Amino acid sequence: TLKVRRENGKEDQIFTLVGSEETDVATGKISYQSPLGAGLLGKKEGERVIVRTPRGEMTYKILNIQ
Repeated sequence: TLKVRRENGKEDQIFTLVGSEETDVATGKISYQSPLGAGLLGKKEGERVIVRTPRGEMTYKILNIQ
């Protein structure tokens, strides 16, 4: 479970990385195989992560990992 903030964002977001069968975006459960999940996987607190998505590149800062 990661708390992140999108660059230039004002709100924190919490995501839990799960397998594709458990994905539920409404509750913040995202697949570790999705573009965002894959980009966050294996990163550390404080890191900035650039994620390439169908909407373009997005930059997130990892605030906390549980």
